[in-house]
Amino acid sequence: MLKLAATLRRFAEEAGDRSYAAKFLRAAIELELRAEFLAGHRAGEPEPDWDREAALHAPIDLRI
Repeated sequence: MLKLAATLRRFAEEAGDRSYAAKFLRAAIELELRAEFLAGHRAGEPEPDWDREAALHAPIDLRI
């Protein structure tokens, strides 16, 4: 998706018509947002319990 978005941005730079370039840019932005969303979500996997995750990584005071 990101490769396609980069290609769309390049097409926008090369486009002579501003409205045509804007369409390429909007499509590139949407693809980048979708790729970011998909990178953070896995199908069929439940949302993590963020409170539990924070507790697992809480700082501790260790003295030896």
